[in-house]
Amino acid sequence: MTPEAARRRSGGFTLIEMIVVIAVMGMIAGLVLVRQPWHSAGLTMDATERAFINALRLARSRAIAQDRAVPVITGAAGFSIDGAPPVLLPEHEAMSDARFVFLPDGGSSGATVILGSRTKRIAVTINWLNGRIRTREADTL
Repeated sequence: MTPEAARRRSGGFTLIEMIVVIAVMGMIAGLVLVRQPWHSAGLTMDATERAFINALRLARSRAIAQDRAVPVITGAAGFSIDGAPPVLLPEHEAMSDARFVFLPDGGSSGATVILGSRTKRIAVTINWLNGRIRTREADTL
């Protein structure tokens, strides 16, 4: 074999080699997608916390704007505001039982609700005097 023919032969990849590499990369990507969850429990818990806090802020605003008391009921499966259908929590999350009211002056009857999952607990406190909502991480499980 001449040096020129050897250089031409080793100059690149064959089509078969490229197909094999693409097939192996596809199998690895398939394994990663099957093994890895599409979402994490921590992100789901954060989303639930934000949804609950936003609903409480809306209830307080409604009480002030409509000049009436707005009741909030929480339970293990979810929460209900102003008699609306309950908002259900995702699987593996729970909420402590509480009943409180936002008042027309912006205050509330006050409460502390614990939102928890297998790995994290969050205490949501509603101030009785001004109705402000505060969150903090409660003792971990």
